[in-house]
Amino acid sequence: MELREKYPWAADNHRAGTASARGECTWAAPCSHPAVWSVLVSSAGGDSWWAACTDHANSSPVLSPEATDR
Repeated sequence: MELREKYPWAADNHRAGTASARGECTWAAPCSHPAVWSVLVSSAGGDSWWAACTDHANSSPVLSPEATDR
């Protein structure tokens, strides 16, 4: 998985009716924290938008590569 884009969370980046469009963190579901980032990642299955809370964004080597340097 590779990070392509990372923006402050916005419902418009996500498919209507999804947990990520409702502002729920979907990066490591289930997660009770609100999403603060909209992230576009690429993988073997193609590109997809996810929503991430601060904790998951900061601890993920995909979303914050510098997290692996700690």
